Amino acid sequence: MPDNLNIGNIGPPTELDFEKALMFFHAYMYGPLQGKLRLYAARHVRSTGAAMSSDWEVFASMLVRDLGQKLAAGIDLSNHEVKSAVDQGSYEYQYHKDTGKEKLAHDMRVGHLFFDHSDNLRKVNLRYAHGSQLKEEFLQKWLEEYPDPYGQRYRKSIPFGWVKKNGILLMTITNGEVTFPEPAHSDLRPLDT
Repeated sequence: MPDNLNIGNIGPPTELDFEKALMFFHAYMYGPLQGKLRLYAARHVRSTGAAMSSDWEVFASMLVRDLGQKLAAGIDLSNHEVKSAVDQGSYEYQYHKDTGKEKLAHDMRVGHLFFDHSDNLRKVNLRYAHGSQLKEEFLQKWLEEYPDPYGQRYRKSIPFGWVKKNGILLMTITNGEVTFPEPAHSDLRPLDT
């Protein structure tokens, strides 16, 4: 198992699989959406959404090489929690009444991958923060305030501004292409003559 997948490792994933992840992004997220938008525009129909949460989970899974285990409800990947937000919106966390406290404890020990996207996936950023960073300001407080009893789900959120300020930028996609980190260029250059 790669080092970037060990629970408790507080550093960001370092071996990102851009090739495989971008193939998925183009085939199942970006490409189909752009096609639908053209059809909708021709018929004056408004689009309602860009991507489902499961799309972001699969994309992240490929990118960070974490296949995930659905051992408990709501745990996205084995060592990462995946969240997405549109147009700098907040990142919602939901905790089920039967497993919520256990999930909150897990969230404190794993990495969190935050996608923010806009302009129908033409602009996508991915940031990383470890659960230990989130624990002090959010997760521990949520655990202490955990209602007992409460309804089916306990919902909380982390503001985009906090993630932008404190998260580590791992990737930016602009118009379907990775623009950060800068793509590797070939060492083959024309000879100076």
